Amino acid sequence: MTTCNRRRPKSPRPWLPAIAVAGWLSLAGAPLPAAADAELNVLNGRAAGAPAERMMARYLLDQVNEQLAHHREQMLERTEPDEIRRWQQQMREWFLGAVGGLPPRDTPLNAQITGTVERDGYHVEKVLLESQPGLHVTAAFFLPDPQRHEPPYPAVLVACGHSRNGKALEVYQRGAALMALSGIAAFMFDPIDQAERIQLRDEQGRPRVWGTRAHNALGVGSMVLGNNTSQFMIHDALRCLDYLETRPDIDADRLAMAGNSGGGTQTSLVMGIDDRLKAAAPSCYITSFEHWLALLEQRGDVPGDAEQNVAGQLGAGLDHWGFLVMRAPMPVLVCAAKRDFFPIAGTRQSVDLARTVFERLDAPERIDLAETDARHGWQQPLREATVEWMLRWLTGEERAVREPDDLQVLTDAEIQVTPTGQVLDLDGARSVYDVNNDLMGRLRRQRQAAWQERGPQEMLGEVRRVTGIRKPADLPAPERRQVGSIARDGYRIDKLVLEPEPGIALPALAFLPDGGAEDVVLWLDERGKSSDRSLAEIERRVADGRAVLAVDLRGLGETRSAQNHWYGSRNGPYGANVAVAYMLGRSYVAMRAEDVLVAAEVARAFAGEGAPVHLVARGGRAAVPALHAAALERAVFATVDLDGGPDSFEPIVANPLAADQLVHTIHAALTVYDLPELRAAVR
Repeated sequence: MTTCNRRRPKSPRPWLPAIAVAGWLSLAGAPLPAAADAELNVLNGRAAGAPAERMMARYLLDQVNEQLAHHREQMLERTEPDEIRRWQQQMREWFLGAVGGLPPRDTPLNAQITGTVERDGYHVEKVLLESQPGLHVTAAFFLPDPQRHEPPYPAVLVACGHSRNGKALEVYQRGAALMALSGIAAFMFDPIDQAERIQLRDEQGRPRVWGTRAHNALGVGSMVLGNNTSQFMIHDALRCLDYLETRPDIDADRLAMAGNSGGGTQTSLVMGIDDRLKAAAPSCYITSFEHWLALLEQRGDVPGDAEQNVAGQLGAGLDHWGFLVMRAPMPVLVCAAKRDFFPIAGTRQSVDLARTVFERLDAPERIDLAETDARHGWQQPLREATVEWMLRWLTGEERAVREPDDLQVLTDAEIQVTPTGQVLDLDGARSVYDVNNDLMGRLRRQRQAAWQERGPQEMLGEVRRVTGIRKPADLPAPERRQVGSIARDGYRIDKLVLEPEPGIALPALAFLPDGGAEDVVLWLDERGKSSDRSLAEIERRVADGRAVLAVDLRGLGETRSAQNHWYGSRNGPYGANVAVAYMLGRSYVAMRAEDVLVAAEVARAFAGEGAPVHLVARGGRAAVPALHAAALERAVFATVDLDGGPDSFEPIVANPLAADQLVHTIHAALTVYDLPELRAAVR
């Protein structure tokens, strides 16, 4: 160690009336009120051995830790180099598929140098290029003084962290300049939604969002398309490497990558998939998901930014150590701050596992850890350690590097690449949202053709595949416990706990008429089973002689998560849990849809063998899962009455700043279906 100090129901009666799907409203994102009547609470604040509001966080984290431990053990069992290489190839292929693949790299870069700034010992070229047609990348190219260092130079691609001014941030410039002073060229580029690459602007041209919030806004829409914010970032980096290969003053056989924070993320994402890189140094990012996601239990905080959350990566076993060994034994220096919010214990755990893999490849010297006793940031000791690592592996030179106290960097104005300071002002410029909207249009045409040519029955099979919603016969038999009963005039209310699987408790109320019932209503409400609006409607149905089973789906009503945000309230109090489920390869829609199917089987018991079950759902968080359950298992329900939720998944892409969209996302849904196809299937 280098120290810088997660029974099939019978068909309903054929004479029952057709369904009514009512009022698919836009998403409002308004906070939901608590249950109207505390007397009707079932769980008394505890669910599956945890505080009810923490049930989903604990359930998901238990799955995370189980998956991660399993995959760590599997990696340690790979003792032969060939076994490791097979894992590397399989994981690279999986990862590229999980981010949605990458755009073609045969489009023109249209690179141009818009200016040069001289400094003592180095100079900076301001570079503009297109990673995709019309999608511009701004960069500062720090080049050594040719009088002191003879070209062609080795080069390091430097990825910036989440700084508002991107490449202009002094600590990033100092790292790039130190490389140039040491004889290594440093190509430092702005990430999307930072500095000159703001992608969402208001009428005055000001950023509507930037940095992490912007990356997450892009990420939510990208999910339903089957890609990820990281797809854009990875492709940008690969095109920057393409540019470096065109330069006669750069040795294309000696390329590397480094970056801090968000730049450490980008470095980790790229270094495992591009064989051109000969070394890498991610800083202040590498930890382990076991340690990082434990923060959810401690403070209900975010699991990371959209580019750091890849669909199914935890289920597939891609922890942070996986990025370190995906191209082992390529030399990797992990830089870390001991007081970072990325837990240092997780950093050490990942590096230790990676070191074992490197040892089995006879290259233990090619993995190292540089620590500094500081907070999050590309601190000077980490910058110096990065340059020393690059000298060692790109030039063969072993020497200490010290950053000059009087190192001169550029002002924000001097390092600006574009005339106005924003790429969207350039002729023909497009944003990442334009790219996603174009993809959405292509998918719509393909999807509509598929539903017409292949037919609803076959396509519903595709819906089941992409959502992962299991058939009722494949679901575990639920546990059901009665925990109380309340007598009312003409009916009683039994208080029930349904356990569809270990770690999940669904509080339920069975409203049972005194004279018995011939049919039953399954009642779902995003506000909770005992909200004012639900109780009024339920009582009318009970008065008509129907039994009603009102159930809180997981994460709703009594188990609604508390302050579990994914960057602010826009994605709801359960946003971080949804993101963790996403990384496990699961969705809240699918999990809740299975809850609906389990609850339907329980409901049937309250009206006798063969009794019809009428499905009612109020509010999008309940109605969207109910729609999926009804579309895939139409024979389970006599009638379907849904009110609330989006008309389509497409607004999730088209309106990135609309509230409360994350909970409705299913990875790659729009590659197979949209909500109108499901509504047609239940009519």
